[in-house]
This record gives sequence, structure tokens and C-alpha cells, in this order.
Amino acid sequence: MLHTTLVSLLELCVRVLSALCVPLLLRCLAAWEGVAARAHALLCRFSTLTPCQVYGPREGAVVIVGADDDVGRHLALDFSELGYTVFALCPDRPASDSSEALIQEWHKRIKRSGRAPWGLVAPIVLDVTSGTQRTHAAETVDAYCGTHNLHLVAVIVLHASAPAPPKPLAGSAADVSAWADTVRQCLVDPISVVYDYSDLLAAASGRVVLLLTSGDQLGRRSAHLRALESAAQYLRREFDLLGIRVATVSAVPFAPASQSAAR
Repeated sequence: MLHTTLVSLLELCVRVLSALCVPLLLRCLAAWEGVAARAHALLCRFSTLTPCQVYGPREGAVVIVGADDDVGRHLALDFSELGYTVFALCPDRPASDSSEALIQEWHKRIKRSGRAPWGLVAPIVLDVTSGTQRTHAAETVDAYCGTHNLHLVAVIVLHASAPAPPKPLAGSAADVSAWADTVRQCLVDPISVVYDYSDLLAAASGRVVLLLTSGDQLGRRSAHLRALESAAQYLRREFDLLGIRVATVSAVPFAPASQSAAR
């Protein structure tokens, strides 16, 4: 009897202490987080650095340039599954239904998953070489993010696969047009697209990823990789003070479903 009474009294004391201490502890932790956040903001202001914010999937948006191929499509769907809003920039090509195919696959995967709401996938068809169309696409992304309180956390660029400039034969001139195409597709286009979103990226301390997905022969892939690294180095120098980090990734493209099934 005495033992039961002591156990009951002990349980009552534990409950009382929990009721008093746990809320107090939570308030202390919240106050400490608030002090730490203010100290971090003051330190960043004193050192003229922009505070680096972290945004969750529901608050973040991602721009994928070149979402018409297998890798871009997979990236768009995977980010959407995580909850990010995805703006999929698809090149305007004759008789191309890449944007419609992406939306259809998005709806199919949502139905199959049966999980929490996915992020929106919004295809934007444009000519990447057109400054006017790129500006219109960037304004569309900016307006949507502003309306829905979203932050652009990443721009992923999958550049089009350009043929490597052929080696000139002995005594012959180099193919200038082939070199011009490679420079435009591997250097000019990626840099131009990223600059269109630099303000949005800087506001969110976002990231730039230049993705090489060429599965062609080694010589062509090597030429593309060197050009891509050159573009990344230039962007790093330009964006470092803005708090935008630039990375390059070399990947092998996904095998089409028909080929995977055949294997």
C-alpha cells in the first residue's frame, strides 16, 4: 500500500514538473533561436554579407533549362515530387510535344504515387537564343514567384548537345561555323539564361548547376565539358559576391523506357 502511494506521488510530481518545465524549456529555446537569428543578421549587416536563408520545398522554386530530354524530364518530376514549383524551359522545336509529354507524365506519376500534393510543373516553351523570349520567360517566373511568395533556389541548365568542331585536315582551314555553334551552345546560351534569373537567385542565395548530359563519343564530350567549365568559372567570378554558388555536374543520360525494357 505504501509502495503504491509513493509511486503515485512520484508520477504526480513528474507530471507537475513536466507541465512546468517543458513549456519553460521550449520558451527558452525559442528565445535563444531568436537571439541567434538577430545576432546572425547583425553580423551579416556589419560584414556587408547577405544572410543565407534556407527555404523548404513549399517555399522554393526551381528553373530547369532544357527539360525536354530524359534527364531534364526526370529532374522536373523529382523536384515536383519533393514539393518544389518547377518551371521547365523547353526549346521551341518544330513538331515537338515535349511540354505536353511532360505534363502528361506529371499527372500519371501523381495518380500512381497517391501521396501529398506535388509541386506545380509549369512548362515554358521558348527559343533560348532569343533575348526577348528569355526576358518574357524570366518575367513570368518572377511574377509567379512574387504572387505565390516563392523563392528561386536553383537554376539547372542542361545545354543542348552541339557537335564537337571537327579537327581540320592538314593544310585546310578550321570549320569556323562549327566552332561558333559549340561556343554559343556551351558558353553563350548557358551564361545568358543564368543572368536572366540572377536577381531572383541572389535574393534567395540560390544555386546554379550546369549539367552536362552528353552521351556521345569521348572527344565530343570532352570538348563540351571544357566549354562548360569555362562558363562555370566565369559565372563563379561574377556571382560569388552575390551569394550565388555555381557547380558543374557531368552525367550519363537516362536510357529510354523502351531500351530499358528490352534489356
